[in-house]
Amino acid sequence: MKNEISEIVHFEIPAKDPERLRRFYTGVFGWKFKNSAAQDMQYWNINTGTKHSPGVEGGLYKKGSRNQKPVNYVATADIDETMADVEKYGGHITVGNRNTPGHGRTALGTDPEGNPIGFFESQNRGLFRQRGKQNQSGANRIRSSRRNDRTEDSK
Repeated sequence: MKNEISEIVHFEIPAKDPERLRRFYTGVFGWKFKNSAAQDMQYWNINTGTKHSPGVEGGLYKKGSRNQKPVNYVATADIDETMADVEKYGGHITVGNRNTPGHGRTALGTDPEGNPIGFFESQNRGLFRQRGKQNQSGANRIRSSRRNDRTEDSK
C-alpha cells in the first residue's frame, strides 16, 4: 500500500440549513443534488462532474451537532492497515471500521492537528479509478502502479 497514491474519492458537507447550502453550491459551482431518500436521515448525493470531467462525488446532510465539519474520504486498499498507520503517525481514529452496504468499508479519524479525515475501502479492495470513469462506490479503479499518469518527479 505504501507505493500507491491514495485519492480523495468522496466528501461530505454537514449543513445547518441544507436548502441554503444546496442553493449556494449549485449557484457558485453548478453542482447537482439528488435526495438519497434515506429514511433515517436527510442526505443529498452531490454530483460535481460534467459531461467531460467526472468530478468527485459527495454528500450533503443535515447536521446532527454544531461540531460536525466537512470530511474528505481517501481511498485505501486496506482500511485496517490505514487505521493503524493513522495512529502510528500521530492521528487518531474516531469511528472505527464500518460497513457501507453496496460500497465498501469506511472509518473516520483526525490528522495530528485534529482535522477530520475519512477512509474508504471499496468492495473492489482499494483499486483506484480509471481516468474519466468514476462512480461513488469506487468500483472502476486500477492500482496506481499500473497508472500512466505519473510525472517525471513522481516516478
